[in-house]
Amino acid sequence: MGKPNSQKGKTAPFLKSGKAPDPTNPDDLPPAFSFEKMQDASGHSFNCCQDDDRLHLAKRIFMLSRMPWKQIRGASAKGLGSEEIQKFRIKPPVPSAVTDDVTSFISLHYVGKKRFVGYRVGQIFYVLWVDHSFKVYNHGS
Repeated sequence: MGKPNSQKGKTAPFLKSGKAPDPTNPDDLPPAFSFEKMQDASGHSFNCCQDDDRLHLAKRIFMLSRMPWKQIRGASAKGLGSEEIQKFRIKPPVPSAVTDDVTSFISLHYVGKKRFVGYRVGQIFYVLWVDHSFKVYNHGS
């Protein structure tokens, strides 16, 4: 069996104050992740990754789901933070379920320099691509 879960019984950091987040401000809430708009077999889907990438992605999603959006936005893009990617920089086709009013995407780190990319509506983060091969957008230097 694997090693014991060190997270068991720990309270999410944003809840330690004993004060509940403001439900009217999605920035005070953690992301709720959705894969419903991800296109399977696109080369950038969850099922297109190796098992170790899927494991790292799941661990990162778990970690981020315990932080409020405002903390994620304020963190370094090379760590737990995010990076805004303009729509024109995205190389694969944008899924048809994504409406035209979405003009930029959010890139989040999951392991090494690998990212997962999607967009946010309120508290929900729609994951569209897992950029395990660095082909979703130009990562620069």
